[in-house]
Amino acid sequence: MAKFAMIVKLGNADAGVTINAADYGQVADLKILCNGSRDEVKLSKLFMGMKQLKLEPNELAMDLLVVACAMYGADTRIDRLKTADDSWTRRIDLFIPVSDVTVWNEQVPLLKKIFGFLSGDLWNISFRERSGMSAITPISRLKKFGMPYQTDTVCLFSGGMDSFIGGIDLLSKGIQPLFLGHAKSSDVSPNQRFCEQALTNAFPTLSFKRLYAFVRIPKKNLFGQEEKTERGRSFLFLTLGSICASALNPGMPSTLIIPENGLISLNLPLTPMRTGSHSTRTTHPHYLELMQSLLDKLTLGVRLHNPYQFKTKGEMLRECADPSLVEKTRTMSCSHPSGRFQGKGNGHCGTCVPCIIRLASFKAAGKTEVKDYRTDIFDAAQLDTKTKKDNIVAFKYMVEKNSQNPVYIKGLIRATGPLGKNVDDYVSIYKRGLKEVENLLSGVVI
Repeated sequence: MAKFAMIVKLGNADAGVTINAADYGQVADLKILCNGSRDEVKLSKLFMGMKQLKLEPNELAMDLLVVACAMYGADTRIDRLKTADDSWTRRIDLFIPVSDVTVWNEQVPLLKKIFGFLSGDLWNISFRERSGMSAITPISRLKKFGMPYQTDTVCLFSGGMDSFIGGIDLLSKGIQPLFLGHAKSSDVSPNQRFCEQALTNAFPTLSFKRLYAFVRIPKKNLFGQEEKTERGRSFLFLTLGSICASALNPGMPSTLIIPENGLISLNLPLTPMRTGSHSTRTTHPHYLELMQSLLDKLTLGVRLHNPYQFKTKGEMLRECADPSLVEKTRTMSCSHPSGRFQGKGNGHCGTCVPCIIRLASFKAAGKTEVKDYRTDIFDAAQLDTKTKKDNIVAFKYMVEKNSQNPVYIKGLIRATGPLGKNVDDYVSIYKRGLKEVENLLSGVVI
């Protein structure tokens, strides 16, 4: 199995590190904060957003951003199918400059555990002192900007239905969070704007801000490949939220809200063959525990919280403080939103796992939505390819296995990662969510 090395170069003065290239299948340099060219990580929108809000994370927090960019960059630029012996597991070495090597060397075992759990790959991480970059925290000198309100809460804001409900529920309680959105492309960023405007209109007396943390990894001058599974995106997204939360009130505790329904959070493999790309762990409870441990060890003062861990998407919608606002607002749940290859604009594909769960949630909650699905799963003629049927078949398989063996799901849940001795609450949420999907798919003919 070939190994890959990614050497992070932070700033123009960073010459990188000398390694034996013969030990690797490929070696690539990932440039950060160099000369602003297209062949480096794009962070300008993030830094400008932090400057405008006068958010100045400490250097350990900014180190975490560099670590996240390195992990995400390697994850998205090394093709599993082409490079891994088993078409999945890759061997990746990261060489990263940081402000405090001693602190970060202590985190290597935990980072390897986090990266391995998220991506299923084998990682090695080597830290070295920064050269020529003693500080990378964006210092604001903009007098007329800043946080216009006091808050100790950041809420992840993807433009999806769950995060929109999370925003509604927080604002309805009088909590004014800083919303943190991230996107790697333009496919979903419009939905974040739609959701922000809808919240602004619905809560005119409350003040809140949205920071758009656009982070782009260059495609050229890395490994000449691309990987679509993006199992490491969650580490980047949670890092972005955490570093902003840590800077809200330095020295005081803060909370990062991660709004995600329990069915997607657990995201069990629907069939025995789905232990790879179809079963991501982006908000899995064990992953959040590992991330919490890392944040604690870095003393960032941030608490991670998913208030919907034990709710289905249908329950989230039904119990939302303003379900009607969800019904009429354009949110994006799809994992394949771009319809350009079908001659259509961005919208829901209708057949991916998140789309099916979304459809099921509206039915379960007795709500309606403005539909923009490219495929109507209730029209058999539109299910004209195997790909369009795959997730429906997989869900029906899971429904049947659960019906035949009541403890089947409990075993699967235990296999996804450590969740403590009592998993009954996780079993309950998953079965309730699966029931919502079953009720939806009872009317689908394949």
